[in-house]
Amino acid sequence: MDYHIDSIGEICPVPIIMLERKMKEVKKDDRIILHTDHSCSTSNVVEHVITKYGFPAEIKMISEGIWHIIITINS
Repeated sequence: MDYHIDSIGEICPVPIIMLERKMKEVKKDDRIILHTDHSCSTSNVVEHVITKYGFPAEIKMISEGIWHIIITINS
């Protein structure tokens, strides 16, 4: 199942906090797709997810200045 988090307009650490809350609700093989408009959030969120959890994360630019960070829950 895919879960979406809208963090447009939010700066770090808010997207990470939103992600951490959502991670408590998901199951193995679910994906969380975080929407952001801050380039610093892309690197901060991905680094956090990989370092703390070891989950794969992918960044996709959806349009100029808008990114989706796709995190797959693998445990």
